Amino acid sequence: MITILALGDSLTAGYGLLPEDSFASRLERALGDEGRDVAVINGGVSGDTAHDGLYRLDPLLERNPDLVIVEFGANDIYQRLPEDEVMDNLEMIIDKCRAIGAEVLLTGVLSLRDPDQEYNTRFHDIYQELSRTKQIPLVPDFIPGIPGNPDLTLPDGIHPNVAGVDVIVDNILPAVRLLLDKNS
Repeated sequence: MITILALGDSLTAGYGLLPEDSFASRLERALGDEGRDVAVINGGVSGDTAHDGLYRLDPLLERNPDLVIVEFGANDIYQRLPEDEVMDNLEMIIDKCRAIGAEVLLTGVLSLRDPDQEYNTRFHDIYQELSRTKQIPLVPDFIPGIPGNPDLTLPDGIHPNVAGVDVIVDNILPAVRLLLDKNS
């Protein structure tokens, strides 16, 4: 059995959804439908920043995931955290995951924008930089076309509804398949 850890914030956790409709559950179901023996751990916590994820990572890594999907940024950008701090925290998460032998898939949040264009550019550039320097795959936007789309979000206009989670799963599946096939 392959174990995947979906590490992130409310977008991963399934804020406002039933547990079986969370990203982790629907990803596990989609991979299972392809005949893959996979368990996906829901390591999402609503409100988390990359810093928060880093400090709760160790117990999750004790479950020995083969692949870790790292999804942080929404709360970091909304809190306008310094991009170098966010980058450092993401880098430490990546390093800890790799230290146990796990593959890492990094995801960005390009759909979320800060009004300050300079900050916005610097913030989103950290994902490309980490992908390049750590030589790991990147899905640039975990939530493509979801924020602000009433057909894909809960009433808050940000968090995905079940249809939105399905868009996320469809968006990330090609990268997940590549990583799983690489090690099979």
